[in-house]
Amino acid sequence: MDFLVIQHLDIEPPALIGELLSAAGHSLRTLHVDTGDSLPADTSELRGVIIMGGPQSANATHLTYIRDELQWLKKRVDEGLPMMGICLGAQLMAKAAGAVMIPSPVRELGWFPIYHTIGAEHDPLFRDIPNTLTVFQWHGETFALTDRMTLLATHPDVPAQVFRLGQAQYGLQCHVEVNASMIESWVAYGTSEREHLGIEGISLLHKNTSLYLEPMQHYGRQIVANWLQSIAEYGR
Repeated sequence: MDFLVIQHLDIEPPALIGELLSAAGHSLRTLHVDTGDSLPADTSELRGVIIMGGPQSANATHLTYIRDELQWLKKRVDEGLPMMGICLGAQLMAKAAGAVMIPSPVRELGWFPIYHTIGAEHDPLFRDIPNTLTVFQWHGETFALTDRMTLLATHPDVPAQVFRLGQAQYGLQCHVEVNASMIESWVAYGTSEREHLGIEGISLLHKNTSLYLEPMQHYGRQIVANWLQSIAEYGR
């Protein structure tokens, strides 16, 4: 296998990311850690790992599979395994690298802009990506940045948006992988999210999806292509 996908909820698959990897000729193996799949001890044959989102907290170490995943990720970060973490996946990467998880100052549910930092100027992940990009968010937690992280994209209300750890190791708080049907399934699944948004907030979310989904998917494809190129240059 080329790439490992770690999934925490059946309605949060890699979607666009997985489609692009498959189209590029890579094979994917998906592990559903929330239902008992075990993470591999030997990752020598892996080119990279994609850590997906989910409703869990990176602080939920009372859950055996979250505790085990954090330990696994710490080893893989130290080994230099290329990775892309999405939302919870980014939070797990951050915690595995020593960051402290905290409630998000703003519960980002819907479409929000993120902005490049100085650190993104020469980073391969953001090659040909505009300085401001409106992305889909669906989270209530965030994390404090550490010296180990290079912040690549930010927002005044929730600073930790995109970061790099090592070579080709990226955490994205946002969901560049989503499509319209996934967004609808998340709204249907998320009782507290619906209550937080209310009728007007859900209506605005739908309106903004029609405006921003297509351009985000366009640049999401570029981000994945840039990540794959970074892995190839890294020589994994």
